[in-house]
Amino acid sequence: MSLRAHSATALVTAVLAVAVAASVDWQVCRGVFSATELALFVLVGVVFVAAGLVAKSHRPQDNLGWLLVAAGLLWLVKGFRLSTVPALFTAGAALTNMYIPVLIQLVLSFPWGRLRRRWERWFVGGGYAYYAVAVVSELAFLDTHRISPAHPPSLNLLLVRDDPRVFAALQVMFGAVGIALGVVLIGVVVTRWRSGSPAYRAAVAPLWIAALLGTAATAWTPLVSVWVHSPQHAWTLLLRYPSTALIPLAVLVGMWRYRVARAAVRNLMIEIGTTPLGDGFIDALRAALRDPNLSLWSFSRAHDGYVDAQGRPQVLPPRNDPREATALIRDGVLVGALVYDRAVADQPRLLAAVRAATTLALDNQRLHGELEAQFAEIRRAREQTVESSGSATRRC
Repeated sequence: MSLRAHSATALVTAVLAVAVAASVDWQVCRGVFSATELALFVLVGVVFVAAGLVAKSHRPQDNLGWLLVAAGLLWLVKGFRLSTVPALFTAGAALTNMYIPVLIQLVLSFPWGRLRRRWERWFVGGGYAYYAVAVVSELAFLDTHRISPAHPPSLNLLLVRDDPRVFAALQVMFGAVGIALGVVLIGVVVTRWRSGSPAYRAAVAPLWIAALLGTAATAWTPLVSVWVHSPQHAWTLLLRYPSTALIPLAVLVGMWRYRVARAAVRNLMIEIGTTPLGDGFIDALRAALRDPNLSLWSFSRAHDGYVDAQGRPQVLPPRNDPREATALIRDGVLVGALVYDRAVADQPRLLAAVRAATTLALDNQRLHGELEAQFAEIRRAREQTVESSGSATRRC
């Protein structure tokens, strides 16, 4: 992302945060909303946007950064629900849940940075449609003045007619759809976790834990409002804000882990030098990438294909395999292949560092083998010369 885009995004976020804070009608919100809660609310949106800018700087090739920015801006926009200006209130109320499908897309596309299957795109698109239609439909039959007399009349510009029965029926219907979406999402997450490799689990664990905590804290809020009436427990209502802010921070933690892995790979490149390739090098790569099944194969001209460290022929994984392979070329010469988990492929910088290290190691191994072959040929030639000289002396 360019510096101009960074600056524009930061400016829009600052203006939006100030506008939300200035639009709060404290007379209406007295007793149900505090200055502390407003500060935490604004802070969550700012954290999302800031994390998105950092993510976009480090991974400009995918949409993770923009998803975080969009979630932060939509989170801030819903703060206009605290305004008594009809246009602002209606915009905030209509978009109050639109940050949720953005987070769903973030969870499904992480760590690759994109939705990889058609059903995922349909599911995410359905989520956007559901959260947009559900709130707008409910607002069409909800007079906020009836719910809260402190709200001025005609505050809801989407109101068609005030009908509590229709509103309740819509809540039940859309609530059931929301539960179904949640069950599907949880099922996908659990399935991916069970079938995922250690590299994949290491990549997604921070985000999934943060999303779980955020969801639990958000679900806790209405329960506290109904079941807990003691003032000393009121502070628990504020837990949903720091728990939600953990989501963008978890994304940054995952990126930091990859930066540490890249540093470890760079250190390996320094240590390679003329050291022959061995198990210690492969073990260090596996530890850096958290991929215990990472393999490094050499290209054998004798076999006209790839072989492992024991000289056994190997075949590259097919397209739908959970593992990927990258050919390693040094000075135009094919020297080997690196086979790794697909979760590593979402980090092109890390993968480039690994390719450079492994290519250098295999090239050193190839050169070392060629030198040994040349020395062996020289030794054989000398032995043949000595034998020929001995035979000639005996004949004389």
